[in-house]
Amino acid sequence: MTDFWRIPVIDIAALQQDDAVAAGQIAARIGRACETAGFFYVTGHGVPEPVVDGVLAAAAWFFDRPQAERDALDVAGSPCFRGYVPMGITGPGVPHRLLEAFQLMLDLGPDDPDVRAGSVMHGPNRWPEDGLDFRMALETYYSAMTALSDRLLDAFARALGLDAGYFRPYFTKPLTQLRLLHYPPQPPDEDAMGVEAHTDTGAFTILLQDASGGLEVRNRAGEWIAAAPVPGSFVINIGDMMQRWTESRFVSTPHRVANRSGRDRISVPFFANPDYAAVITPVTGDRTEPLACGPYVEAAYRAAWPRAARTPAPV
Repeated sequence: MTDFWRIPVIDIAALQQDDAVAAGQIAARIGRACETAGFFYVTGHGVPEPVVDGVLAAAAWFFDRPQAERDALDVAGSPCFRGYVPMGITGPGVPHRLLEAFQLMLDLGPDDPDVRAGSVMHGPNRWPEDGLDFRMALETYYSAMTALSDRLLDAFARALGLDAGYFRPYFTKPLTQLRLLHYPPQPPDEDAMGVEAHTDTGAFTILLQDASGGLEVRNRAGEWIAAAPVPGSFVINIGDMMQRWTESRFVSTPHRVANRSGRDRISVPFFANPDYAAVITPVTGDRTEPLACGPYVEAAYRAAWPRAARTPAPV
């Protein structure tokens, strides 16, 4: 497995064009990045700048709200892991984190069959009472990320020598999660991390970060490589599920965040996770047991965040 000392920047504009040769060339570059760093930047992604600016402004608006208003949306009051995650909340064995968050998933009402069945991974999102513009900005961004994730899935498939649409059937009602993250500034000599070294649970992540920096990626030599902000880009990283899907051909690389910029840091990760019912069968061989996506992601969420009991649906 080849090591890395920088994170590649890949212009993916060709993925939006009807040019199979150019798309194949971009997919090959993406594949090499996934096999080495497990991280890469994308430019030429087609997400309009106002959509990006809108979600960053929405995040700043929310985290500037009075603490009582944020606490009213505490994730502990949701039966399905939606809402506000207060500063310092931890799961089993997780150290103190210097961040707060707001998170949402696919918005589903009471008539949805999975909601009626009591699934803890399906349900409605939670919103501030006076946050119509906030909601519109996040839903617009969520839609844009869904479209971008579809293009990346096709590129991953091409890179693996599969039909371009190979992964699409696994993402028809996905467990994708969008999070707004706020890291307050911390002293340069502070030992605590915004987020400790970890890998992501799902298939892959699309990250928007502001200009503050602080994201670092660990290479196989144990050195931490700065994933400095690149204007107009997103950072893409492979998650544990995609590593398993490809039998470690694509690598899920440890990363961490410490905000020592002296100012607030905002980032917006979009975690691309397949459907609850999806069964992940390795595409490059048969040495790894299939993985049931839903219970795997659900176990991670249950360990990370509290939740309210769901009120039984009327019959």
